[in-house]
Amino acid sequence: MRKSIGVIFNPRARINKKKVPNAESGFREIFGDKALVNATENKAEIDQVIRRFHGEGVKFLLISGGDGTICNVLTSYLNLFGTDDMPVIVPLMGGTINMIGTDSGLRRNQFSVCKKLNTLLEKDEPVSVTERGMLKVNDPESDRPIYGFSWIDGLLYNFLLDYYDKGAGVQVASMMALKLILTSLSNTEDSVFREIISKVWIDSEKVPHESHVFIIASCLRKFVFGFDIYDEKSVPGRSFNVLYLRSPFLKNSRHKIPLGLYKGIRSDGTGDFINSTAAELVVDENRGYIIDGEIFRREKPTRVSIKPGPALRIFTFKGEKALKVA
Repeated sequence: MRKSIGVIFNPRARINKKKVPNAESGFREIFGDKALVNATENKAEIDQVIRRFHGEGVKFLLISGGDGTICNVLTSYLNLFGTDDMPVIVPLMGGTINMIGTDSGLRRNQFSVCKKLNTLLEKDEPVSVTERGMLKVNDPESDRPIYGFSWIDGLLYNFLLDYYDKGAGVQVASMMALKLILTSLSNTEDSVFREIISKVWIDSEKVPHESHVFIIASCLRKFVFGFDIYDEKSVPGRSFNVLYLRSPFLKNSRHKIPLGLYKGIRSDGTGDFINSTAAELVVDENRGYIIDGEIFRREKPTRVSIKPGPALRIFTFKGEKALKVA
């Protein structure tokens, strides 16, 4: 009997390691003979598992781990098979950073999400899905394109490196975020807000400055901790959101930042702050970035190009479409 569900999970991911030690048996108990369940210890094992899932023709791809795990699994699938028979994606929150699961409304315990999906399938009822685009990141130091939902450079890249170094977790994140906000309101000359040398093009138009504090490219609707920071709405598979910030904007508009976390802030017209959608982002002289929690360190300056990747269907409890999967 062919399997309709493929579960791939990272036992080293933070939540899985600390709170779900028996994940494999739990998934098997819920789905029974409908699922293939595989743990992966490293990136090298992912391609093999994805080939097995694709050969079986799974309709639902469940990924248990942090956002970095999801990035690695989808990068593997898309590089191996493109969008051929692309299953519905089910992001299960098992890691340190879980923006994708939060954005999709899957904040519940992993097993409760699985039980809900299994009930719908057993009753032969439609499942609810939402659509999200992906980013396709081309980096000359990578032997293949990297796919993800969010790309982060600059201050937030350094912030997340520090976050992992301090042990991660909600308490660490809260303390670091509070310190960052207080620093931004009092002293933008602090080293965390230092300008990073770069050359940036958005839709082939060069930004009029050659340094920035941070850049975000994202296909998600909400950012870390559920913040709604984007001013425009991107179109899955055709565009993504870009946030570009320099220190002059921080100095002149510090009072806007708290509100901007929930309602977004419009571009300021000087190029010091850009909040828009785009179909291409090029960052030259980049020295490191994060895609969905996966860290990419660079010893030498690199020219990174980002374009829209494919639009994916993601399982959710309240989506835009009802999907009947045969």
